Formats: sequence, structure tokens, C-alpha cells
Amino acid sequence: MAFPHLQQPSFLLELHAVFPWLVESIFGSLDGVLVGWNLRCLQGRVNPVEYSTAMEFLDPSGPMMKLVYKLQAEDYNFDFPVSCLPGPVKASIQENVLPDSPLYHNKVQFPPTGGLGLNLALNPF
Repeated sequence: MAFPHLQQPSFLLELHAVFPWLVESIFGSLDGVLVGWNLRCLQGRVNPVEYSTAMEFLDPSGPMMKLVYKLQAEDYNFDFPVSCLPGPVKASIQENVLPDSPLYHNKVQFPPTGGLGLNLALNPF
């Protein structure tokens, strides 16, 4: 017996839309306009409340990773511009030569004719 095609619940679509914003808010934007939470300067001795809050939020069993796990289970991917990769990797991909690392295999999305640029389709993790 065939099952009818089930639509994604609307909350999953909302989570998918919010996730890139959340990542930028925490880690900063690729263009450097948003600084994020400045995690590398966060110290438990200097500011214990902020430090423990950030650690709990980013913990493997915390809210951020629960969101990552949920989006991964639903096979969501997010576009990451190749132009933001380190120079040698970016040049290699732009020349249609994939680096040796399996990280890039099956993830490069070539734009349609007249498209804006190359992207990597990355999972939430």
C-alpha cells in the first residue's frame, strides 16, 4: 500500500528559515558586518554567567545542536558561497577541479546559466 506524500510541517520550514540567521547571530556573518557573540573572547573567569549560558546553549545536548540534529534528520541543506572559502580551495573549485577532501564531493552546486555564483550545499552541522 502506498502512502500519500506527506508535507513538511510548517514549524520545520520556519526552523529552516531561522537557522542561517541564528548561525550568523552566534558566529558572525561571512562579510564581517555581524560580529556574533565573539565566542573566542568569552572567558568563564571574566564573565561566568555569559560563559555558562553560551556553553549550555551550544552543548551537544543543548538547544542549538538539537536544532541541527532535527534539520539533519529532515535532509535540509544550506547554500554556502564558494567565494567565502580559502583562496586555494576557491580557485580550485572555480576551475572545476574538486579538492582531494571528500568534504567537497557531491556538494558543489553549479549555477544555471546567468546564475550568481557557485555554492556548496552543506548540511546544518
